[in-house]
Amino acid sequence: MPALQVLLFGYAIRPGAAVVTVAIAAPAPANADDIARRLRSEPGLVVASTRLKPGGAARAVRQGQALIGIEVPALRSFANPLQVQQPLRVVVDGTNAALTDAAVARIEAAYWREITGRSDMADSGPGIRIDRLYNAQGRADWTFLPALIGVTVMIAMVMLGALSVAREREAGTWEGLAALPISVAEILVGKLLPCLVIGTVQGVLVLTIGRLLFDLPARGSVVALVALLPVFAGAHYVLGYVISVRARTQLAALQGAVAFYLPAMLLSGFLYPFDTLPNWARMIGNLFPLAHMIRAARAALLQGAGAEAVLAHGFPILAFLVVGIAIALIAPPPRSIDP
Repeated sequence: MPALQVLLFGYAIRPGAAVVTVAIAAPAPANADDIARRLRSEPGLVVASTRLKPGGAARAVRQGQALIGIEVPALRSFANPLQVQQPLRVVVDGTNAALTDAAVARIEAAYWREITGRSDMADSGPGIRIDRLYNAQGRADWTFLPALIGVTVMIAMVMLGALSVAREREAGTWEGLAALPISVAEILVGKLLPCLVIGTVQGVLVLTIGRLLFDLPARGSVVALVALLPVFAGAHYVLGYVISVRARTQLAALQGAVAFYLPAMLLSGFLYPFDTLPNWARMIGNLFPLAHMIRAARAALLQGAGAEAVLAHGFPILAFLVVGIAIALIAPPPRSIDP
């Protein structure tokens, strides 16, 4: 575990690698091209599209195609920012304030550098108007509370699964259970079903506390989010069960559980913004169900996504569950363990 932590923190957790996509909409292509040219020199900003009509940049942010959208008023450019009295509108996806706030600061710095660099500017002009979608106040707790729903359920289920067989082996009850005329699938289902209820209740409890104590919004399909909880809980319980059947002691099973959920927390976007991770770390992070549960929770609670969009995040979680069950059935626990 110490070696794993060193590798993760040394190679995967590098916040400087953030890439924030920017969409620009303007009445005239020349205005958008001028702003795009200046923003491309800013570290961490990637201009995704510039040929959008007015309103297109804000629409791109709402549809998840960009994290920041810049709406340019008529005749506005960085080179001539005082030609109109309307401010430059910057629309920001506020679901991850830690990531987008730094990018907004770079955009503002580019604007003011242009202002101060021109001797013919009498004042600061109309300035910039920042519109933060989904999280107007930039609250950091609204960023991590939806993710905490998945983290809580993940840790509890992996731990319960990891101790399920290892504990019985050390207590001496596993041999008696294995001698019963029941199949491996029946043993797995019997252990799994109660934990699905426990995991779902835990997730709903965290959601309720977030709503009551921290004013966490619920703009989208909360029902769809709750429907994902049993699948999410089952995926992690089955994983813990697979670890447990191969561990000789409870201590070994717990170490296996930690070896799974620590990388999941680091690479899923819970502790660090997902877009700040290197490409290879993001590829690994997408293998963890937690990454998809975090996206589903933020979509349902902050972004106002409907049931179809929320449930779409559940397909990778379901695939993880199916693979875990297949492994548990193909490689069943031994009937006894060597002393």
